[in-house]
Amino acid sequence: MKLLLVRHGETDHNSDDLISGQVDVKLNETGVRQAKRLANRMDDWDIDSCYSSDLERTYKTVERVAERHGLDIRISKDLRERAFGEFEGRPKDDWRQKVRNSDQERIKISSEKGESLKQVGERLVNQLDQISRENKQDEVVLVGSHSVAIKAAILRVFDLKGRYYGKLEQGNAALTILRYERGEFVLDTMNDTSHLE
Repeated sequence: MKLLLVRHGETDHNSDDLISGQVDVKLNETGVRQAKRLANRMDDWDIDSCYSSDLERTYKTVERVAERHGLDIRISKDLRERAFGEFEGRPKDDWRQKVRNSDQERIKISSEKGESLKQVGERLVNQLDQISRENKQDEVVLVGSHSVAIKAAILRVFDLKGRYYGKLEQGNAALTILRYERGEFVLDTMNDTSHLE
């Protein structure tokens, strides 16, 4: 099975360097263009099913692809972005400061009413496992999610330490491809944004 993990297109929160988390923000004009370019890239790809976070920015990104392939989108809250609690809507520098000042291992840091990288990685990987059980081994599945969630899943799947998180990139409308073979994930492509050039 091939899993096409896509991050949503740009939002004003992204361009303003704010934490969106689970706040339901919309794609901005750039994000809409990025979603169209992603859909154009996948026009002649064989895609068997589509899943998406229930947050509008991701759903609208996946919808562009799904419509062209005549596919329904299965919605899952488990594909949502990391919950940042009271940091949602605030500048990313506020969160970075919290991480710098913490004595905890990066993967375990969370805010009040928020999730740690470990928790969001487990949530997303559990959902990817569920998706793999719902689809056949030879199928290609599009999965729309979010930057931190996808990076946390990569950490979890490949048993990477939290210190590698900052080295992982996940741009807007980026494509990451995982193969699921015999119960294990294999990384084919990470953070491919060539369709935006």
